[in-house]
Amino acid sequence: MSLSGGGGAESLGALLARTRLSQGRSQLRMAELLCAASGTATVTRHEISRWERDLRVPGGHWLRWLAAVLELPLSALETAAATSRELRTRTPPRSAVPPAPPGRDVFGAPARSTLLAEARDLPRLRALDDQVGGGDLAVIVDAVLRREVAALRRTRSARRSRVRRLAGLAQLAGWVDADAGDDAGARAAHRLGLRAARIAGDRPLAAHLLGAAAHLADDPRRALALATAGAAEAARGAPGAVRALLQQRVALAAARAGERADAERALGAAESAFDGRSPGSDPEWLYWLTEPEFTAMTGRCFAVLGRPRLAVPLLEHALRGIGQPRPAALYRSYLAEAHLDAGAFDRARVLAGEVRLDAMRSGSVRASMRAQALAERISTITVRGGRGPSGRADPQAIAPGRGTLPDAG
Repeated sequence: MSLSGGGGAESLGALLARTRLSQGRSQLRMAELLCAASGTATVTRHEISRWERDLRVPGGHWLRWLAAVLELPLSALETAAATSRELRTRTPPRSAVPPAPPGRDVFGAPARSTLLAEARDLPRLRALDDQVGGGDLAVIVDAVLRREVAALRRTRSARRSRVRRLAGLAQLAGWVDADAGDDAGARAAHRLGLRAARIAGDRPLAAHLLGAAAHLADDPRRALALATAGAAEAARGAPGAVRALLQQRVALAAARAGERADAERALGAAESAFDGRSPGSDPEWLYWLTEPEFTAMTGRCFAVLGRPRLAVPLLEHALRGIGQPRPAALYRSYLAEAHLDAGAFDRARVLAGEVRLDAMRSGSVRASMRAQALAERISTITVRGGRGPSGRADPQAIAPGRGTLPDAG
């Protein structure tokens, strides 16, 4: 079945489906992003399905929000919508999406069931984590983890390498569950991973799991205790990059607990460890700790400490080297807060719009929660001589000057 109209023009349904699948998003995630962007809850997965099958053609309002969320030119969507309307006048409505080949989606990408079947090694899963937000990936990683636990239970004597693999899977599951907003699932995964890492004798991974658990602790003192325990575990022979990461965890936890001196001391220790690292000795799960990421973590800590003069230049420099939307949303939210602390409200408001878009693109619940918290803080500030931000989405604040978003109001 053709996905185009007369003269080879692509219908809107085909364009939407192709773009959504190329970005690794489900129809449910697409509906959630549109609702979050527009500030309304009227779009469902079923409506996305109708649009992609050309059973309905959205109007100008939703075309503009689709342009923002999918990062497509509005003109391309309007042209495709015109093609869909023309097709509907010539032929009965029919699906824009043909039957998918076994194990693939209609554009050749692996279907979710195929991803689950192929996700047999940690590098594959970690690569997926770089492409897909926790909201979509958690179900896959959790299923792989359950499968590994079941396999180990059927084995009377498991090799250390198998237990180490379980620890690595549990660590990744904890991260992905937290990114999906499932803190309870993340904590359970961390506990499992910590037990497995200690049985396997993997102290660096055990230290990492303690530091990750500190991120989820509601009590700042509990978070600081967990992070400190992780740093102590890492101090016993762990590679320099691992020690640097765990000192960063201590610094952030201390900053949130109001322990400024401890935070600054930990930042100094982190910098020394990072400068003395030997990349060839880093564990594979620490591939993401790049120079920009480390600098951003330091800037984030200074932002939490309420020291914008130090936080702003560090975060701005680091963000120039961070391209993925999830870390960009998270660190940019701290940059916006640092600008608020410095009294630069207009700059913070622009950054808040960028945070919101990056959070939507990433599919990360955690990033979306940061974006919401930032929006709520900004909404409490009264702009002199004007109207402060509202709780609803402001397209002009989201992407000033793009020209593809709905008119305000």
